Amino acid sequence: MTHSKIEITPELVRGLLRDQHPDLAHHPVRLGARGWDNQLWRLGDDLAVRLPWATESADALLRKEHTWLPALAPRLPLPVPVPR
Repeated sequence: MTHSKIEITPELVRGLLRDQHPDLAHHPVRLGARGWDNQLWRLGDDLAVRLPWATESADALLRKEHTWLPALAPRLPLPVPVPR
């Protein structure tokens, strides 16, 4: 598994939420899973925060998602965020 150049901690996730989505910052945060390119953090019982590891491919993967999600989102069986 690839290792991140930065450590993603519950405090970092909470800080990002306070800055970018303060309405969700009150939820408890815990690590859900780690993959090759992303970490999934549980936000309360019903939500999740997915953060890219600081790998060489993270930027390219995020750009690809930003390109494809607007076209794919209406075809998926569950709601997903669509980048603007």
